[in-house]
Amino acid sequence: MIKRVFLLAAFAAAMACVEAAVVVYLRAVIGAGPLFPMKDLPPLLMPIEIGREVATLIMLVSVALLSVRGGARRMGAFLFLFSLWDVLYYGWLRTATGWPAGVGDWDILFLIPLPWVGPVWSVLLISAGMAVFAVLFLRMPEEAPFSPGLWGWVCGVFGAAIVVANYILEWMKLGYGQGVPSDFSLGPYLVGIVLLGAAGWAAVRSTASVWRRDRLL
Repeated sequence: MIKRVFLLAAFAAAMACVEAAVVVYLRAVIGAGPLFPMKDLPPLLMPIEIGREVATLIMLVSVALLSVRGGARRMGAFLFLFSLWDVLYYGWLRTATGWPAGVGDWDILFLIPLPWVGPVWSVLLISAGMAVFAVLFLRMPEEAPFSPGLWGWVCGVFGAAIVVANYILEWMKLGYGQGVPSDFSLGPYLVGIVLLGAAGWAAVRSTASVWRRDRLL
């Protein structure tokens, strides 16, 4: 398992480097300077960029499914890949361009279904939480399924929806990207984070309970 984790880390690091390189190229196309107010991508590049985001998620899921066996470990592998990729992406960008200057800098996080914007620290906090639950799932037996249970699903869906909606609403608050960020809506974000944490804990407990029950059958 340790060898596989190192290989997953190598993949996440390499993928983060590619992602950072693409962003450097995009910024060269749209022009240097602050991210906000947001600059419009050329019409040809917008669908390509959205397709790249979808492809990135497909690659992360595919590698997680292929790298380990068992539903719980596969979820752990995905969380590990995603969290490390996200953190190292900012590391590579900082190395290449000097940005972000700090975790308080704002970024354009995603474009699907609408642009998400928020401070870098908010993304790193989510990645840290994902890394914690990645370890818990990867430590589970290979036969353990991923079984979050009702509360796991409910908290997870609502928590993710609140966090995503908050990021999109930040974009709308900026005049649909035409303003400059000043303050972040911390309340809804923290509610979403708490729900996601509760979802992760419920999933870990439920998955372990289902595995123990199945062993007795």
